[in-house]
Amino acid sequence: MYVVDSADTQRLEETSIELGQLLADPKLENTPLLVFANKQDLMNAQDPEDIISVLDLKQIRVRPWHVQPCDARSGDGLAEGMEWLVQEVNAME
Repeated sequence: MYVVDSADTQRLEETSIELGQLLADPKLENTPLLVFANKQDLMNAQDPEDIISVLDLKQIRVRPWHVQPCDARSGDGLAEGMEWLVQEVNAME
């Protein structure tokens, strides 16, 4: 699970590098990746397609991934993201 601030475009680019380093860790090999695109309630929030592009997620072919728009303060989108993650983990067994 990885949380990004959808409204901070400058940090999103830095986050892309950090995420790439995390995913290169052999301990995380073949694990599903859930990206919570937080702060979707803000006017300047990037939409999920933009986040997919900035994080270069379409290049990931060795693991399932999903970007879930959310607002952590209100809880919108959190349950849906966790449901996706549970389904993916169960499918691995």
